[in-house]
Amino acid sequence: MATQRRRNPVFGGIIAAAMIGFGAWRLYAHFIAGENQETWRLILSGAMILYGAFVGYQVLTQKND
Repeated sequence: MATQRRRNPVFGGIIAAAMIGFGAWRLYAHFIAGENQETWRLILSGAMILYGAFVGYQVLTQKND
């Protein structure tokens, strides 16, 4: 019997929004504003956006028991 881990929806939503916002801000600074950034920072920014989207998806689809 597997137990599913539950996230606090408010805290999870805040973390998801912060990670998506920060990652998007860094990518915006590089691609739109023309700021030069190292490749590892761009990869990390993309990973933060993906993880934030994953956390947001988990929070939105968790069932209330």
